[in-house]
Amino acid sequence: MKMIAHRGYSKYELENTKEAFLAAANRSFFGIETDITMLKDRSMVLFHDDDLVRLAEDDTKIRDLTFKEAMRIELKAKGTYHTYNYHITTPLEYLRICKHYNKYPVIELKWGMDNAGVDEVMKMILEEGMYDKSMIICYTYDTIIYIKEHYPDYHIQFLLGYLYSEELVQKCLDNGISLDLRHDLVTKELVDRFHEKGLEINTWTVDDKEEYDRLVACGVDYITSNILE
Repeated sequence: MKMIAHRGYSKYELENTKEAFLAAANRSFFGIETDITMLKDRSMVLFHDDDLVRLAEDDTKIRDLTFKEAMRIELKAKGTYHTYNYHITTPLEYLRICKHYNKYPVIELKWGMDNAGVDEVMKMILEEGMYDKSMIICYTYDTIIYIKEHYPDYHIQFLLGYLYSEELVQKCLDNGISLDLRHDLVTKELVDRFHEKGLEINTWTVDDKEEYDRLVACGVDYITSNILE
Protein backbone atom coordinates (compact mmCIF):
# COMPACT_ATOMS: atom_id res chain seq x y z
CA MET A 1 0.00 0.00 0.00
CA LYS A 2 1.39 3.38 -1.04
CA MET A 3 0.67 6.81 0.49
CA ILE A 4 -0.21 9.82 -1.69
CA ALA A 5 0.07 13.41 -0.40
CA HIS A 6 -3.22 15.14 -1.23
CA ARG A 7 -2.46 18.41 -3.07
CA GLY A 8 0.98 18.22 -1.49
CA TYR A 9 1.47 18.11 2.27
CA SER A 10 -1.57 20.31 2.60
CA LYS A 11 -2.06 20.02 6.34
CA TYR A 12 0.98 22.22 6.90
CA GLU A 13 1.38 24.17 3.66
CA LEU A 14 -1.30 25.67 1.43
CA GLU A 15 -2.62 23.07 -1.01
CA ASN A 16 -1.33 22.85 -4.58
CA THR A 17 1.53 25.29 -3.97
CA LYS A 18 5.24 24.78 -4.49
CA GLU A 19 5.68 24.88 -0.72
CA ALA A 20 3.16 22.04 -0.24
CA PHE A 21 4.84 19.91 -2.90
CA LEU A 22 8.29 20.46 -1.41
CA ALA A 23 6.99 19.61 2.06
CA ALA A 24 5.58 16.32 0.70
CA ALA A 25 8.73 15.64 -1.30
CA ASN A 26 10.81 15.79 1.88
CA ARG A 27 8.65 13.19 3.63
CA SER A 28 7.97 9.51 3.14
CA PHE A 29 5.06 9.77 0.67
CA PHE A 30 5.24 7.58 -2.41
CA GLY A 31 3.37 10.13 -4.55
CA ILE A 32 2.09 13.69 -4.64
CA GLU A 33 -1.38 14.50 -5.98
CA THR A 34 -2.40 17.76 -7.66
CA ASP A 35 -5.18 19.31 -9.79
CA ILE A 36 -4.57 20.69 -13.28
CA THR A 37 -7.11 23.17 -14.61
CA MET A 38 -7.17 25.03 -17.92
CA LEU A 39 -7.39 28.82 -18.04
CA LYS A 40 -9.08 31.17 -20.50
CA ASP A 41 -5.97 31.34 -22.73
CA ARG A 42 -5.56 27.52 -22.63
CA SER A 43 -2.56 27.68 -20.35
CA MET A 44 -2.67 25.44 -17.28
CA VAL A 45 -2.19 25.92 -13.56
CA LEU A 46 -2.60 23.83 -10.42
CA PHE A 47 -5.86 24.72 -8.72
CA HIS A 48 -8.72 22.65 -7.32
CA ASP A 49 -11.71 24.99 -6.91
CA ASP A 50 -13.84 26.57 -9.62
CA ASP A 51 -13.34 30.02 -8.08
CA LEU A 52 -10.93 31.90 -5.81
CA VAL A 53 -13.31 32.35 -2.88
CA ARG A 54 -11.82 29.82 -0.48
CA LEU A 55 -8.15 30.49 -1.15
CA ALA A 56 -8.05 34.15 -2.14
CA GLU A 57 -11.36 35.64 -0.89
CA ASP A 58 -12.26 36.56 -4.47
CA ASP A 59 -15.30 35.27 -6.38
CA THR A 60 -13.49 35.26 -9.75
CA LYS A 61 -13.73 31.97 -11.66
CA ILE A 62 -10.29 30.48 -12.18
CA ARG A 63 -11.13 29.56 -15.79
CA ASP A 64 -11.88 33.22 -16.56
CA LEU A 65 -8.25 34.20 -15.91
CA THR A 66 -5.28 34.32 -18.24
CA PHE A 67 -1.97 32.85 -17.15
CA LYS A 68 -0.50 36.27 -16.32
CA GLU A 69 -3.57 37.14 -14.24
CA ALA A 70 -3.43 33.83 -12.38
CA MET A 71 0.25 34.30 -11.54
CA ARG A 72 -0.53 37.65 -9.88
CA ILE A 73 -3.09 36.13 -7.51
CA GLU A 74 -2.06 36.03 -3.85
CA LEU A 75 -3.43 33.01 -1.98
CA LYS A 76 -4.12 33.46 1.72
CA ALA A 77 -1.93 31.55 4.16
CA LYS A 78 -4.89 30.12 6.07
CA GLY A 79 -4.13 27.27 8.45
CA THR A 80 -0.36 27.58 8.03
CA TYR A 81 2.38 29.18 10.07
CA HIS A 82 3.44 31.53 7.28
CA THR A 83 2.98 35.28 7.49
CA TYR A 84 3.36 35.70 3.73
CA ASN A 85 0.88 34.75 1.00
CA TYR A 86 1.29 31.92 -1.49
CA HIS A 87 1.08 31.91 -5.29
CA ILE A 88 -0.42 29.56 -7.84
CA THR A 89 1.97 26.93 -9.18
CA THR A 90 2.45 25.55 -12.69
CA PRO A 91 2.32 21.91 -13.83
CA LEU A 92 5.96 22.07 -14.94
CA GLU A 93 7.16 23.20 -11.49
CA TYR A 94 5.21 20.35 -9.92
CA LEU A 95 6.52 17.70 -12.31
CA ARG A 96 10.10 18.81 -11.80
CA ILE A 97 9.75 18.73 -8.02
CA CYS A 98 8.36 15.18 -8.24
CA LYS A 99 11.13 14.15 -10.62
CA HIS A 100 13.92 15.67 -8.53
CA TYR A 101 12.70 14.07 -5.29
CA ASN A 102 11.67 10.76 -6.90
CA LYS A 103 7.98 11.12 -6.06
CA TYR A 104 5.16 9.72 -8.18
CA PRO A 105 2.94 12.44 -9.72
CA VAL A 106 -0.80 11.75 -9.34
CA ILE A 107 -2.46 14.28 -11.65
CA GLU A 108 -6.15 15.04 -11.45
CA LEU A 109 -7.54 16.58 -14.64
CA LYS A 110 -10.32 18.94 -13.61
CA TRP A 111 -13.76 19.28 -15.19
CA GLY A 112 -13.68 20.82 -18.65
CA MET A 113 -10.30 19.46 -19.74
CA ASP A 114 -10.78 18.65 -23.44
CA ASN A 115 -8.85 16.07 -25.44
CA ALA A 116 -6.44 18.67 -26.83
CA GLY A 117 -5.69 19.67 -23.25
CA VAL A 118 -5.08 16.03 -22.34
CA ASP A 119 -2.59 15.80 -25.21
CA GLU A 120 -0.78 18.90 -23.90
CA VAL A 121 -0.50 17.37 -20.44
CA MET A 122 0.77 14.10 -21.90
CA LYS A 123 3.32 15.97 -24.02
CA MET A 124 4.65 17.69 -20.89
CA ILE A 125 4.83 14.37 -19.02
CA LEU A 126 6.70 12.78 -21.91
CA GLU A 127 9.14 15.68 -22.24
CA GLU A 128 9.95 15.45 -18.54
CA GLY A 129 10.59 11.71 -18.82
CA MET A 130 7.73 10.89 -16.41
CA TYR A 131 5.47 8.84 -18.69
CA ASP A 132 6.07 5.56 -16.87
CA LYS A 133 6.47 7.24 -13.46
CA SER A 134 3.12 9.06 -13.07
CA MET A 135 -0.64 8.61 -13.30
CA ILE A 136 -3.70 10.62 -14.28
CA ILE A 137 -6.97 10.50 -12.35
CA CYS A 138 -10.21 12.10 -13.51
CA TYR A 139 -13.95 12.22 -12.74
CA THR A 140 -14.78 12.44 -16.46
CA TYR A 141 -15.16 8.89 -17.75
CA ASP A 142 -14.85 9.94 -21.40
CA THR A 143 -11.48 11.55 -20.64
CA ILE A 144 -10.25 8.36 -19.00
CA ILE A 145 -11.38 6.38 -22.06
CA TYR A 146 -9.60 8.86 -24.36
CA ILE A 147 -6.35 8.35 -22.46
CA LYS A 148 -6.79 4.58 -22.47
CA GLU A 149 -7.34 4.56 -26.24
CA HIS A 150 -4.57 7.02 -27.19
CA TYR A 151 -2.02 6.21 -24.48
CA PRO A 152 -2.88 2.55 -23.77
CA ASP A 153 0.10 1.80 -21.53
CA TYR A 154 -0.31 4.90 -19.35
CA HIS A 155 -1.36 4.63 -15.67
CA ILE A 156 -4.96 5.88 -15.15
CA GLN A 157 -7.63 5.74 -12.46
CA PHE A 158 -11.27 6.80 -12.66
CA LEU A 159 -12.28 9.10 -9.78
CA LEU A 160 -15.57 8.17 -8.20
CA GLY A 161 -17.46 9.66 -5.27
CA TYR A 162 -20.89 11.29 -5.24
CA LEU A 163 -21.83 9.74 -8.59
CA TYR A 164 -21.00 6.22 -7.40
CA SER A 165 -23.12 3.47 -8.93
CA GLU A 166 -22.74 -0.24 -9.53
CA GLU A 167 -23.14 0.47 -13.24
CA LEU A 168 -20.03 2.69 -13.27
CA VAL A 169 -18.10 0.20 -11.17
CA GLN A 170 -18.94 -2.57 -13.63
CA LYS A 171 -17.98 -0.39 -16.61
CA CYS A 172 -14.55 0.09 -15.07
CA LEU A 173 -14.18 -3.63 -14.44
CA ASP A 174 -15.30 -4.47 -17.98
CA ASN A 175 -12.91 -1.94 -19.55
CA GLY A 176 -9.88 -2.62 -17.37
CA ILE A 177 -9.90 0.72 -15.53
CA SER A 178 -8.68 1.11 -11.96
CA LEU A 179 -10.61 3.21 -9.40
CA ASP A 180 -9.77 6.16 -7.17
CA LEU A 181 -12.70 5.92 -4.78
CA ARG A 182 -14.02 8.04 -1.91
CA HIS A 183 -12.92 6.21 1.22
CA ASP A 184 -16.36 5.53 2.73
CA LEU A 185 -17.39 3.66 -0.43
CA VAL A 186 -14.56 1.15 -0.20
CA THR A 187 -15.32 -2.42 0.91
CA LYS A 188 -13.10 -5.49 0.92
CA GLU A 189 -15.49 -7.15 -1.51
CA LEU A 190 -15.05 -4.28 -3.97
CA VAL A 191 -11.27 -4.31 -3.62
CA ASP A 192 -11.23 -8.06 -4.23
CA ARG A 193 -13.35 -7.67 -7.37
CA PHE A 194 -10.83 -5.22 -8.83
CA HIS A 195 -7.80 -7.23 -7.75
CA GLU A 196 -9.24 -10.32 -9.45
CA LYS A 197 -9.06 -8.33 -12.71
CA GLY A 198 -5.52 -7.08 -11.97
CA LEU A 199 -6.87 -3.57 -11.27
CA GLU A 200 -6.09 -1.13 -8.46
CA ILE A 201 -8.05 0.74 -5.82
CA ASN A 202 -6.88 4.15 -4.65
CA THR A 203 -8.91 5.96 -1.98
CA TRP A 204 -9.35 9.57 -0.84
CA THR A 205 -9.14 11.57 1.39
CA VAL A 206 -8.12 9.69 4.53
CA ASP A 207 -6.93 11.66 7.56
CA ASP A 208 -8.35 9.42 10.29
CA LYS A 209 -6.10 6.61 11.60
CA GLU A 210 -8.99 4.22 12.28
CA GLU A 211 -10.26 4.63 8.72
CA TYR A 212 -6.72 4.19 7.47
CA ASP A 213 -6.47 0.88 9.35
CA ARG A 214 -9.82 -0.28 7.90
CA LEU A 215 -8.71 0.49 4.35
CA VAL A 216 -5.38 -1.26 4.82
CA ALA A 217 -7.33 -4.31 6.03
CA CYS A 218 -9.47 -4.08 2.88
CA GLY A 219 -6.29 -4.34 0.82
CA VAL A 220 -6.36 -1.01 -1.05
CA ASP A 221 -3.33 -0.19 -3.19
CA TYR A 222 -3.07 3.53 -2.39
CA ILE A 223 -4.33 5.89 0.32
CA THR A 224 -4.51 9.62 -0.36
CA SER A 225 -4.16 11.84 2.71
CA ASN A 226 -3.62 15.44 3.76
CA ILE A 227 -1.48 14.43 6.74
CA LEU A 228 -0.97 10.67 7.24
CA GLU A 229 2.33 9.37 5.89
